[in-house]
Amino acid sequence: MRITDWKEHFARIYANEPDQYQRLVAAEDAYGELAARIEATAERANTIVDIGAGTGRLTVPLCRYGVEVHAVDQAAPMLEVAARRLESSVGTWRLSVGDARELPIPDQWADGAVAGWVYGHFTEWHTDGWRDELAAAIAEMDRVVRPGGTEVVIDTLGTAVAEPGAPNAALAAYHEELERVGFERSVLRTDYRFASVEESIELLDWFFGLGDWARGHNSPLIPEFTGWWERRSS
Repeated sequence: MRITDWKEHFARIYANEPDQYQRLVAAEDAYGELAARIEATAERANTIVDIGAGTGRLTVPLCRYGVEVHAVDQAAPMLEVAARRLESSVGTWRLSVGDARELPIPDQWADGAVAGWVYGHFTEWHTDGWRDELAAAIAEMDRVVRPGGTEVVIDTLGTAVAEPGAPNAALAAYHEELERVGFERSVLRTDYRFASVEESIELLDWFFGLGDWARGHNSPLIPEFTGWWERRSS
């Protein structure tokens, strides 16, 4: 599948296909590197804000470690999937529809905040003004986290690639901006391990437009790199 309008593509998925999205991300992190970072973050916090929570990709494991999580996302259908996944959770959680730039959370409520695969979308949704939108979102993260708390941004460093790197120039500039304001980058290997070659082709084509790559490589294991940016709140 050739994707020509990434803004529309992702908006459609988040509004209409949250269960399919959860199928994709459930296959991620074959070696547990992301899971280990989530656990280490949970050990340092009692309360965490999950910004752009989606289907609970981070919310669910954070609750599993006993953290109280307030998860926020613009797409109500994604949060409906998260709610189903959290029904059996032993943790304390709350889900709110809201914007990363105007979080429905009191000042300094949290010990930490995570923003997974969300801020990078500003480069697609606000091509001429993404830096201002990013600054507003980071200011909101700072507002809801207590001084000295943990702030984490997670985003892609490439899927179906041999080496980590920003998939395009706009995302490279976004990564540089994160580092300019004090976030330190770590690189995680987060390969997808699908149940079959057929599933890898289906889901990579559907989300990334990488069906031809998946067919050519004919493997259920798909290489991926993820950036983990972290700093202490001021």
